Amino acid sequence: MNTKQLYFNKTIKNWDEAIPLGNGDLGCLIWNKSNKLRFSIDKAGIWDCSNPPKNQPDFNYSNLKQLVKNGEEKTINQKYDDCYYNTTPTKLPTGKIIIDLGVRQNVISKLDMQTAEAELLVGGIKINSFVHAEEDFGLIQISKPNVKISVANPKFGKHKRRFFVKAFKGTVQSLKNLVYPKATVVKKKINGIYIQYFVQPTNESFYGIVTASKSYNGTTLIAYTVGISQNNDFVDKCADKVITALNTGYENAFEQHKAWWEQYWSKSGITLPDKFMERQYNFNTYLLASCSRKGKFPMSLQGVWTADNNGLPPWKGDYHHDLNTQMSYTSYLKANRIDEGESFIDYLLNTAEQGRAFAEDFYGVKGLCLPSVMDIEGNALGGWCQYALSPTNQLWLCCIMARHYFYTGKEDYLREKIYPYMTEVGEFLLNILHKENGFYKLELSTSPEIHDNRMSAWLTPNSNYDLALMKAFCMNMIKTSNALGKTDAAEKWTKILSDFEPLAVNENNVLMLSTDESPFESHRHHSHCMSIYPLRTMEYDTAKHKKIIDSTIANLEHFGIKNWVGYSLGWMAQLYAVQGNGDKAFGMLDSFFKYFCTNNGFHSNGDYRFKTSCSQRCRLFTLEANFLAMDAIQEMLLYSENNKIKLLPAIPAVWKDVAFENLRAYGGLLISLKLCNGKITYLKFTAEKDIHFTLEEPKYECAFDLSKEIELKQGETVCMHQKSKNSVCNL
Repeated sequence: MNTKQLYFNKTIKNWDEAIPLGNGDLGCLIWNKSNKLRFSIDKAGIWDCSNPPKNQPDFNYSNLKQLVKNGEEKTINQKYDDCYYNTTPTKLPTGKIIIDLGVRQNVISKLDMQTAEAELLVGGIKINSFVHAEEDFGLIQISKPNVKISVANPKFGKHKRRFFVKAFKGTVQSLKNLVYPKATVVKKKINGIYIQYFVQPTNESFYGIVTASKSYNGTTLIAYTVGISQNNDFVDKCADKVITALNTGYENAFEQHKAWWEQYWSKSGITLPDKFMERQYNFNTYLLASCSRKGKFPMSLQGVWTADNNGLPPWKGDYHHDLNTQMSYTSYLKANRIDEGESFIDYLLNTAEQGRAFAEDFYGVKGLCLPSVMDIEGNALGGWCQYALSPTNQLWLCCIMARHYFYTGKEDYLREKIYPYMTEVGEFLLNILHKENGFYKLELSTSPEIHDNRMSAWLTPNSNYDLALMKAFCMNMIKTSNALGKTDAAEKWTKILSDFEPLAVNENNVLMLSTDESPFESHRHHSHCMSIYPLRTMEYDTAKHKKIIDSTIANLEHFGIKNWVGYSLGWMAQLYAVQGNGDKAFGMLDSFFKYFCTNNGFHSNGDYRFKTSCSQRCRLFTLEANFLAMDAIQEMLLYSENNKIKLLPAIPAVWKDVAFENLRAYGGLLISLKLCNGKITYLKFTAEKDIHFTLEEPKYECAFDLSKEIELKQGETVCMHQKSKNSVCNL
């Protein structure tokens, strides 16, 4: 099996099983509908941000607290939840290119992840396509001249009515709910080049797909891009771009594109005995670069692949900060894809002003806090207010930022950008807390997404979710302050940390939801487990913590997966990895990839194949579970926290031949390893900064002497390997 290739021997007839291409800004899904090839195009910045909930009267924290105090559940939902079902703000689908080859035969499709190129074969006609890695255009080359091409705009509504896509009422709205002026569609020929485009007005801007095509030497070449502007002046610029791309030619443009992807894949890699699992890891690595790039918008729920199903994207294609965005960016550090992850960090930094405004306008305090469910401009969208407007989700975002520094060692980036941002968030946190019996408390506390949007979702402060995040934030402020030599700030946050109560644990040593409520059912969001993963503030090597971790995981097993979604399995795999239980971690991931992903690898949220005991059967594509599962594989291969390293801490017992190259560890350390026939035969450490770390005795025999304490200078590499080749390795 080529683990960097997807192959389909039958026509792809569903958009969420399509061949995905992308460069972090421009995206494309290639599939077939009505015997015509469909190139569904997307662009990250195509949004309608009109009519945000902040325009409503009394949309603020003070009003919310009073309504909660009065037990006015209906009014709360009307004020803070119902506005989410307004049609805007929302991500918008961009449109599509439809190609009629004049044949009605089976379509064989292949995606080469190594080069990010799609190849299709239809009745002897060959189609090659890529979205350029560094330029804002895509190319399609067809081994047939004079192919019929059309550019189609989304079919928005003509009348103000309410429609939902069948089977997903309330979650996926119909395009018809948006009423815009009719798009302008233009077709013309200039010097032998066919230009086609549309200009679609929205409530705030104009956008459209612009294409150029020509036939030569028995082939058809198509170039496309997407334009957006406050007026309709983007067409000429976009036309120049696609004409230039045509004149460059497919082969010349592809060479530049391919070089970028070769450099990307060289950053790290893994080799597993289970080739299906290896391919899924590679696919998710491919997705990361396809939908997240330095200098571009970070991926929202669907990245650069908005649905092509006559609907708006599921959950508006928004930014969900109660899990989704954080887990979408959980894998990049260990995978050594720093630039791709900084897309998210930079975006958070660039929306700081919106965070300040939201802290003041909604919460009525100084500091910085972004809404937990927001549009691309940082506007709150509403939703279940217990989570969509939670103040502590901002702390989780800060944990991502701090972790970026811990793994990269970029001190200037910390000093100039991350630390000032986190300081403002700290100001916000202290402004919304009060003291009760000597401990800091939130007035309103929740645990996503326990009890949904009912009054019972307001838990006794502080929930373990909120408490774990607040304590982790304090710990990160202490670490980053010390790293910058800010001892006074470190002492301040040490004192603040001591004024939070311990996490609530019941008589069975199970982490509770809050001080008076234990987990009571199977639930998709393991929010009470935050301290185990992803925050890792509980250490499995500590006897007290081990007992709690084991009991909490056993409790999750007791309730089972009935109400889980895809990310629940990835999260459980992470928890098993903490335990060092490779067999169960593998089992979770195997079920996720086989039953909670569509044929191309996209996470579908539910088990729509009806293969497990999970009752969630929906088929709604989001990305966070893909990257959570990717990171779970990395955590099985390498544990890294606070300059403590564990090699192969949680791989299945049957995995005897494993390798990884340049996985990134805490402290700016790159690690490569080979396990052959159950023996570690190769190990390399490369330090990007001065580092001293502790290497735990591995579970596997080493073919060389291994030091427990290792100290390296910046730029230094230590390589250890087997001196004699006495065994056969299957790598």
